[in-house]
Amino acid sequence: MQLLPDIARALFAAISNLGNAYGLTPAQVKVLLHLGTRQQMTVGEIAAALTCSMPAASELVDRLVDAGHLVRTSDPADRRRVLVATTPDSERISSRLRQMREAQVRYALEQLPPGDRPAFIRSLEALIAGLTHAAGATDSDRHNTSFADGSATPALARTLQGTPR
Repeated sequence: MQLLPDIARALFAAISNLGNAYGLTPAQVKVLLHLGTRQQMTVGEIAAALTCSMPAASELVDRLVDAGHLVRTSDPADRRRVLVATTPDSERISSRLRQMREAQVRYALEQLPPGDRPAFIRSLEALIAGLTHAAGATDSDRHNTSFADGSATPALARTLQGTPR
């Protein structure tokens, strides 16, 4: 329990520092990270991913569109549905953020003997399950848990095991 605030601060600081370099708020960074892994999303999907309200997600998207980081397009399969995607410049930012997060995880793993790494992965997955359970998530939510940076448990496991994404 004593480590959780430290973990939260470290994750937030990394996102904040890199976001500041690009003039982005932590919430805007999270949007770019989610879009970096999903390519395109609706505002409703962004709201769900960030666990925020639709108006809050819509405002984030509006500001990122105004700043040239995102574009809105109509879904070719359903013209009533609006999709949000990154611009090439913001995709580079998102890629840089993912690379930074992966480097952080790899550095953490390098601190452990190779034999301890599987237990570390299981421990992180158990922590994720406990945190999402406490928040009232469903079993499906727990299996597909995503972090603030948009990476999911299977992606984390692959990174921790040293395999490419």
